[in-house]
Amino acid sequence: MKKLFLTLILCVLSGAVFAQLNVTAVSSKDGYFVGKGSYDMSFIPGLSITPNAAIVQSNGKNDMYQLGLGVAAKVPLWDALTVGVKGGFTPKANNYSNYYYEGYGRINLESFLFHMVELDSLTLGFGVRQTEHKFYQPDDHNVSETDMYVSLGVMRDGFDGSVTFSKSLNISGDKTVPAAWLDIPNFTAVTNGFLDYAVGADLGYTYKIVRPYVNYTFLKTYNLPETDNLALGITAKVGIVVFNAAVEWFDVSNRRDARRTFYSVNGGVSF
Repeated sequence: MKKLFLTLILCVLSGAVFAQLNVTAVSSKDGYFVGKGSYDMSFIPGLSITPNAAIVQSNGKNDMYQLGLGVAAKVPLWDALTVGVKGGFTPKANNYSNYYYEGYGRINLESFLFHMVELDSLTLGFGVRQTEHKFYQPDDHNVSETDMYVSLGVMRDGFDGSVTFSKSLNISGDKTVPAAWLDIPNFTAVTNGFLDYAVGADLGYTYKIVRPYVNYTFLKTYNLPETDNLALGITAKVGIVVFNAAVEWFDVSNRRDARRTFYSVNGGVSF
């Protein structure tokens, strides 16, 4: 199934002027594996279309898949603002399915402030996502979830950092059975549960072709203990090829102090 997932990503064809392919994966013991891929296509300057796919495997459970599509564009006459929409669905597996749609925006504040702040980049991001969960056992029921997030990113003299805050605005329906698909913000990992809130921070430094970095995310899910998740990694870029390797410690079982060690790899190419 892993080969099928990678083949699906590589078989996406387009007539884009610019394109970027990214594939990332994380694995650990007990047969746990998550793979994600995206193909960012720019047909005209300022407009991009991004199909994406993901797979989650774990011993004792059926494989789960997610397919999605995103469209983003710069606002005419104001290049500092980019707006976009995303959507996707998870077909039925393990008595669960979902679909989601999202609207988001990014503002280049450094440009917006007429370069009064001496930074290479200062970016504000924000978005709202609506997810409709479907459960098939022990009885059929739906849960509707609305989440928001806001992030701030900065770059200066080779250093880059960001902070992100995510929060559930509303969860309606029977929440006694946790959602079977919940992305850990800023990680490849997928866990279960309904998001309460999450706070993440990322710090990196680029020296020539390499960027070592550290990433931390504090995640609280509804009716479950909070978890903290840490990653140490390094990214190398040579020409059009980008490669990343990391060691990550996070919890996919929603048990306090139950972090496990995971190994992740990421590859990308622009053409």
